[in-house]
Amino acid sequence: MEKLTGEFLASCKRDRGRILRGEGTTRLETFVEAAFAFAFTMLVISIDQIPRSPEELIQLSKDIPSFVLSALPIGSVWIAHSSWSRIFGLRDRLSVFLSLLLVVLVLVFVFVYPMKLIAQITVEYFSVIFDWNFLSTGLFESESWSSELVWVIFLYVGIGLLLLSLILIAFYQNTLNFGKKLSITEEETRHCITFTLIWGLVAGTALVSMIIASVVSPENIQLAGYVYFSLVVTTVLVPTQYFKYRPLKPS
Repeated sequence: MEKLTGEFLASCKRDRGRILRGEGTTRLETFVEAAFAFAFTMLVISIDQIPRSPEELIQLSKDIPSFVLSALPIGSVWIAHSSWSRIFGLRDRLSVFLSLLLVVLVLVFVFVYPMKLIAQITVEYFSVIFDWNFLSTGLFESESWSSELVWVIFLYVGIGLLLLSLILIAFYQNTLNFGKKLSITEEETRHCITFTLIWGLVAGTALVSMIIASVVSPENIQLAGYVYFSLVVTTVLVPTQYFKYRPLKPS
């Protein structure tokens, strides 16, 4: 890859100290966007008929919280990739490979369905412990339900999140390797390091969740889910502390 010219960089738009090198949409970006759109579609295909009565509408509405909950991690991965592509516009072989691998993991690895199921379990769990009957779908009372196998679902979700996080980390680390050719700014370097730390925390949390799910009894399997709530604190605190004790050196 040749170094980007000053003329090209001057023609690019700016956003909060970042140069938007990838504003133009490529075929690869269109393909990735379509794949994530299909992933969101897969989250709602369980709704196979139009409600014909108020009761059926209410019953279908109970699935909305689980849809939102399962859409959050998938949407976060899509936003991370879209933002990376828009800012850096890197099109080397590794970036193309990572983009295709991202699509494969989201769609082929069957990450979407375990995520939807774990979201349904989460909503049902809290509806039971807080007596929120308006959210209960009766999942735990169904004939197909087995609490003995919930750990397998946590394993599926954990592996999916771990691999997706590692791919996103690879995007940002590969970008830093092309730092001089892309003429990345100090703010963009900070951006890459910040999101490397954030997705590293997601990967680590997913690993901890899998370990917990593998060793605890079915009665305590909820602990494997509780660990994900730590991301609300760690993804904010860790990057802040990192730059506090390891400030970027002026280029």
